[in-house]
Amino acid sequence: MRTKKYTTDGFLKALYKAAEFKGGLDKLIEPMVITDEDGVILFANDAVTQRTGYSIEEVIGKTPGELWGNQRDKAYYQDMWQTIKIEKKPFTATLTNRRKDGSYYGCELRIYPVLDESKNVTYFLGIESDYTDAV
Repeated sequence: MRTKKYTTDGFLKALYKAAEFKGGLDKLIEPMVITDEDGVILFANDAVTQRTGYSIEEVIGKTPGELWGNQRDKAYYQDMWQTIKIEKKPFTATLTNRRKDGSYYGCELRIYPVLDESKNVTYFLGIESDYTDAV
């Protein structure tokens, strides 16, 4: 169980101040999450709820693997973390994820590292595109 409680403070507070920006993120048809450097979800747009069945409150403070996955082998996760955290490059994969109700959906996952001024990873931006053939 996590000891840190994640809320919409700090980085996300800036997003909420720019109402039209947040409104735009919530209008995206593609599910999008912003995580911290450890993969803990700090923000999710409304499309996450529509696609996965999880409420925003259920998603915040969890990792994507805890919610809709952990279905891939160790090599997949090693490659993903190597790419996004060590190499600091975008990562793309076509995969199947699990909804809250247990049903599956296919998606193309894109993860982008967000770097600070010193080129350290501070956040990750994850976006899922529908990919029905992956199921």
